[in-house]
Amino acid sequence: GPPGRRRRGSMAGPPVATEEPPAAERPRKSVSFKPTLRTGQRVILQGLEKAKELNGHRGVVVRWKADVGRYAVRVAGKEMAIKPDNLQTEGGAAEAAKFQRKYGNTQGSMYNPVVYARVPGAGPKVTQWIGQVKAGRRVVVRAERTNPEQQPVPLWFGDAGFVRAAPVDVALLIADIGSDPGEWAKALARALERFPAAAGRLRSVRKGRELLWQIVCNNAGVPFTTASVPPCGLPSAEELQMACADERCSLFDLGGDADVAAGGEAEEPLLRLKLVHEEGTARGVLGISFHHVLCDIGGLSSLLRWLHRELEGTVGASLADEPCHDRALAQETLEAVPEATEEQTAEFARHWPLASRALERWCFFARRLRSGLRGRPDGTGTITFVAPAETLALLKKDLEAEGAGGASSFEVLVSYIGLRLQRLGRRGRRTLVTKEYRSALDRAAPGRGLDRLFANAVTHGASFELPDADGKELMPLSEACSAMRAAIDGVSLEYVQWQRKQDHFRGLPNFFGGLCCNTWGRALADLDFVESYAIGMRSVDERATNMAFPLDTAYMQVFPLPSGAHRVLLTMPVTDITALLKDLSPEHFELPHVSEMRTHAFKVPLPSAVIDKLNPAVETHHHVVRVACIGDSLTACGYPKFLQALFDRADLHVQVRNFGVAGVTAQSFSEHPYSDERKLEEARQWRPHFVVATLGTNDAKESAWCREAFVKDYADLCVEFLERMSPKPMVSLMTPPPIYEDGALDIQQDILHGELPGAVREVAHEAARRLNEPLEAAAKRARQEVPAEVLARTSVIDGFEAFGGSALRRRGYFAEDGVHPNERGTRLLAHVVFAELRWEVSRCLRRMADAAANAGQDNAMGW
Repeated sequence: GPPGRRRRGSMAGPPVATEEPPAAERPRKSVSFKPTLRTGQRVILQGLEKAKELNGHRGVVVRWKADVGRYAVRVAGKEMAIKPDNLQTEGGAAEAAKFQRKYGNTQGSMYNPVVYARVPGAGPKVTQWIGQVKAGRRVVVRAERTNPEQQPVPLWFGDAGFVRAAPVDVALLIADIGSDPGEWAKALARALERFPAAAGRLRSVRKGRELLWQIVCNNAGVPFTTASVPPCGLPSAEELQMACADERCSLFDLGGDADVAAGGEAEEPLLRLKLVHEEGTARGVLGISFHHVLCDIGGLSSLLRWLHRELEGTVGASLADEPCHDRALAQETLEAVPEATEEQTAEFARHWPLASRALERWCFFARRLRSGLRGRPDGTGTITFVAPAETLALLKKDLEAEGAGGASSFEVLVSYIGLRLQRLGRRGRRTLVTKEYRSALDRAAPGRGLDRLFANAVTHGASFELPDADGKELMPLSEACSAMRAAIDGVSLEYVQWQRKQDHFRGLPNFFGGLCCNTWGRALADLDFVESYAIGMRSVDERATNMAFPLDTAYMQVFPLPSGAHRVLLTMPVTDITALLKDLSPEHFELPHVSEMRTHAFKVPLPSAVIDKLNPAVETHHHVVRVACIGDSLTACGYPKFLQALFDRADLHVQVRNFGVAGVTAQSFSEHPYSDERKLEEARQWRPHFVVATLGTNDAKESAWCREAFVKDYADLCVEFLERMSPKPMVSLMTPPPIYEDGALDIQQDILHGELPGAVREVAHEAARRLNEPLEAAAKRARQEVPAEVLARTSVIDGFEAFGGSALRRRGYFAEDGVHPNERGTRLLAHVVFAELRWEVSRCLRRMADAAANAGQDNAMGW
């Protein structure tokens, strides 16, 4: 038994009679028991006498109740007090191995532990902790050795424009973080000796009337957080960007009061790191949040290389590329460039046209007017898609056929997307690109290390004109690539010096209606220890607020991946995104559904009364109804994709996701219950508006069928969705189609054709009754009516009769095994579900539109 617990009958020999003192005089012996189970730990109930039916059930420890000497355990949604002797633990290496066997081939997704903060231990689905980031530990890492004579680092031209910009969040998926994650903090402390600015703080000093900014190298430190996820809890390389787009992904340290508690200062650090490692494996994600005043992505790559060298112990062989921190030298080098001649000025003006102040004023007025006209309901969104290496190779092959080879993947991709957008109706042909100019600084001051400058050395002021693609049968891709190459080659140190002296407002019309492109090059893709990388949304939201929404600029970020593919983040008006996704070929691009778009909210610079008059009609491009399809192989076989096509063809904004798992049952005590599947928790966390369940076929097997257990467990599963309030889902249960071969896959035809359809209808009634009966009883006592939006809603989709019923009239819709539908049957299944949901989905979208209109009248934009 546990230490400190008295065990009866453990003494040898007959008991010895002793005279006990009265109870009042007898000293009280305190039974001390140190609880060994942590909150949230999974346990199995055993040895229960009064509730034998719970033996073998899994539960989760909530807390230790010292007053009664028992654990509070959540079992089947209820909290019970259980003795320690009746709990068998699950966990450790054996549990990790079991998880790896069960979920080794599945795709992981991140869950936010804050969601479960109010219910201790109730991780994803009470019985599974997979995918949940466990609470980590934050420390402030400082350089081991510092130079007391280190002078503040003044910001130079490349940094000054980012003083008030939002931090950039980058997540690196690392295949091998080492055996001890704690070594990362030690390696960071050694790496900071070479990068003192990273551990410093940004401060302003006033010299006369001028306000200057500088980085004080006071070794204030870098906040470093370590956290963990259970086995299979990290996202895959393909899912990393989707995980980072979720504000609750917990991959980044976003700051807060915990900095001061951890020993930091009130000033905002310029760099934050968070290492999330996967238990039982060597995989991890390094979340980086850095300010552009510290460095650009090239500088960040240099810091990461040195950090990895410190981890590997290979620093001694890499002293040739020591970072350079002399920003004053870079400023002097730039200012020493002679003034541009008239010929140079004319050439530079091609890449950065200067408009009159009157046109700039018109742009300012137009963006405010556009903000008021479009208003909050429409606005701007961001979409992510991937251009595979094969697609880029095809585009380059087309260029070579036109005699214009040699273009990079970035040039081909930007030119292609820009021309596509122009054909779809975007009027701006001016395209802005970025370029790093460290090599130009090094040529101007050779031997001073400026090619390794740890600062921001990227210009955003080069542009070119896309050729006119309207009315042309063939897309002028070669002309666009040539114009882009000329603009990039034209960015010399003389150009940077000329462009920085120009009036910013006179160059503002270059952004209006145009395409602004930013690439990170191969800075992160060429890091050999990085499997993939993605970015967070804080910097994207800022670009959308300052550029895409008011200026109608399409902001495009291109991220080359180690695989050779290129990921694209495109921020622009919602209507343009919708048109582009329909125009791009899904055979050549990995495209998301339009419902996966991230929309941006803005403060409209007009009073609400004016907005209502200018924009009385509410557009609902960003309103999407989510339909979750759960169940066995009838779902997993693929009918959701045909259902998605039907909704798209009907022009209904619906996203359908497939959460089916082959071979599962509704009964929880079978060999493969759906309640133990990770897909169920993913479906719940997705918060669907509609749930379509197809379970029961595998329950009708000879070794599994029990009507009472089927009704109870299937109703329990439905209640997990129905008890949600935001949104309140509607659950539709499908009666399984008939089987055309008795005994196929051990399925009993008489059960499936006889008892099962009625049992499914009983489940639908029972699930709704459990939630509605208490509400209706309370309302009856209060002599009131229960609001319709609060009541649980269930329905039954008759898939049994749709596929021929007991008469077996539709054999041609099934595969050879007589159990699973063929492609024709799968399409029929999608049509049956679509017919059931179409009217309800339309009603849901109308309610969303009405709610948006009412919210607009309340002026939710802050006015």
